[in-house]
Amino acid sequence: MARIVFGVVSVGFGHAIRSKVVIDHLKKEGHKILIITSNQVYNYYKNYYNNLYSIEGLELVFEQNSVLNFQTIIKNLQKASKKTYEKLIEVKEAIEEFKPDIFISDMESFTSYIANEKNIPSISINNQHYLIYGKYKFPERYRFSYIKALMIIKAIIFKTKYYLVMTLPGTKIENKTNLFQIKPIVRNEILNAKPKSDNYIFVYQSTKSYDKLIEILKRINYKFIVYGFDKNQTTGNLVFKKFNDDKEYLNDLINCKAVITNGGFTLISEALCLKKPVLVVPIKKHFEQILNALYIKENKLGEFYDDLNENHVVEFIMNLKKYHFDKVNKWDNEEAFHLLDMLIRKETK
Repeated sequence: MARIVFGVVSVGFGHAIRSKVVIDHLKKEGHKILIITSNQVYNYYKNYYNNLYSIEGLELVFEQNSVLNFQTIIKNLQKASKKTYEKLIEVKEAIEEFKPDIFISDMESFTSYIANEKNIPSISINNQHYLIYGKYKFPERYRFSYIKALMIIKAIIFKTKYYLVMTLPGTKIENKTNLFQIKPIVRNEILNAKPKSDNYIFVYQSTKSYDKLIEILKRINYKFIVYGFDKNQTTGNLVFKKFNDDKEYLNDLINCKAVITNGGFTLISEALCLKKPVLVVPIKKHFEQILNALYIKENKLGEFYDDLNENHVVEFIMNLKKYHFDKVNKWDNEEAFHLLDMLIRKETK
């Protein structure tokens, strides 16, 4: 049994969903877990865990389908207060009292920092390090977004002893002794599902100010179940639902005909596992999402558009049969969990 500090970044719900799968596995193995996160993920995790601490984590500011860089910088700089400092000291003291054997981070900076400060072994589990260590190509027009993404990843995650890099099927990473390629970690409800193909499209947006998408969908004679706009409401052909990660959300995803979303890794992984075609409209200048969208397009698993219009959506729905998932083999979490368990044993025996 190990004492593990587990940090989860709070930008979007994808990190929270997949890290919950990992945390539940570690708890099942008998490990003691102290969780550090912030904002919406803290409120989400309160429903499941007790040994949970909140800090002032990174946040992004959106307008329509774009990250507002200046406003994001200002919002995060405003967190540099006495109150924030005192909270960090309180969490640091809780970590010291917990006496951890190892740290695990899904893109959470404070966890990574404390592990380095105390010289305690650490494991990074995320897909973002694929941007650094992956073998891929991209159009030159995304060069600036690529450079910015690498700078951010290197700035917020300190040196880590082991990197477990989640990658989409068929991709490759560099060969390094402390670098391990793993399949996407997906919820058992998705892995064990027997999906149907009912007559609606599942829509998930992480930018609830993206009103242009709603105006496009309203004009199309098809049913859309829409998550991400923080409301329960039916408007014509659009059924809005608040995200709460319950059976209804999972059933809506499992039984849809196809998915429309930003380029978030977790939902794309789940859609691939369920063999659902994906129409991806990445958040502008968000290189990770652009890279995921390029993967979908290049592997003929769906479509990728920088800017969406009505014709794009109609053509996508009319041609769903052209997307083939023959090369996407079914996977599970066992290989990733076996590797994680082995590294924990190695560092704590």
